[in-house]
Amino acid sequence: MLLQGDILKNKVGIIAIILVFLVVFSSCNLGGGIPKGEELGREYYKIEMNNNYEICDTLSAVPEGTVAKVIILIGQSNATGCSLTSYLKKGVDADKYSEFEKGYQNILINFCLDNHSYTSGGAFVPVDLSCGAGEGYFGPELGIAEQLSQALPEEKIFILKFTMSGYSLNYHWLYDYTPSYIYQAFKLFASTYLGYLSSKGYSPSVDAICWMQGESDTTDYKASKYYKNTVAFVEYLRKDLGAYAPKGGIYFIDAGISSSPYCEPAYPAINEAKKRFADDSPLNVYFPTIEAGLTTLYEPESKPDLGHYDALSELQLGRMFGNEILKIYTNRQ
Repeated sequence: MLLQGDILKNKVGIIAIILVFLVVFSSCNLGGGIPKGEELGREYYKIEMNNNYEICDTLSAVPEGTVAKVIILIGQSNATGCSLTSYLKKGVDADKYSEFEKGYQNILINFCLDNHSYTSGGAFVPVDLSCGAGEGYFGPELGIAEQLSQALPEEKIFILKFTMSGYSLNYHWLYDYTPSYIYQAFKLFASTYLGYLSSKGYSPSVDAICWMQGESDTTDYKASKYYKNTVAFVEYLRKDLGAYAPKGGIYFIDAGISSSPYCEPAYPAINEAKKRFADDSPLNVYFPTIEAGLTTLYEPESKPDLGHYDALSELQLGRMFGNEILKIYTNRQ
């Protein structure tokens, strides 16, 4: 016969087993468990953003109401531009590289990268080889400018580029589907320089937002939320930029991410979420990069930077963005 103390010990043991089971079961249902810090809330992911966006007054005044075509370029490091100009020089002919060095005088960019690590100093400057992560690097703006300048040589087009390398949509641009620190900083950046264009007499038209991001969301947990995050994200973008939206609305052009080892395990889920969102509206556009043959595997030769596109792939990424932008302008003529 069990004594009262033995019964109590048995009950405690059973309760402990049940609690362990519940914890394990809950973790399995969360696809491996909620990541460390999730329960700590937005402050756990706080980034001290430098929101001092100075204006360098380099543009001449124009007749009031002159339409300014504006393209937004946002995302993480492959939007920042971490591809090497030295390999680009090897991969294109001398005349093309000289064209890139001279830049595109009718395609002007104002950029703030990685929380002011590299900027255009608040000025709109011609797109050339100096708009990436630092000296010796370039980003997708180069291919965008090449395409737009060739097709629209008489047009002046403005690019606003704002990037934060290595940060997720799930925790850093948004948190719990609402704007977080990076988004709020971008919003201030965009409003500052769109307002500056207006002060010079322009009527800015934000025709398209180009989004190169997702590599930092490739855990199973974050990838499972990527579609809903994208829905919320683009709703905020279109609402907050609504004063500058053209009659047909603002396009959202989304590039697929690579199959780099850094994008394991969930890059297929991220790209599927991007495609799903593109199917929701004619204003949403998706293009793949894996199927297009873009690579991250070969440069530098001594120790490939597997997280970032090889030079000709980064150039092609920009050209693909540029082609989608040109479709917008062609359809709206």
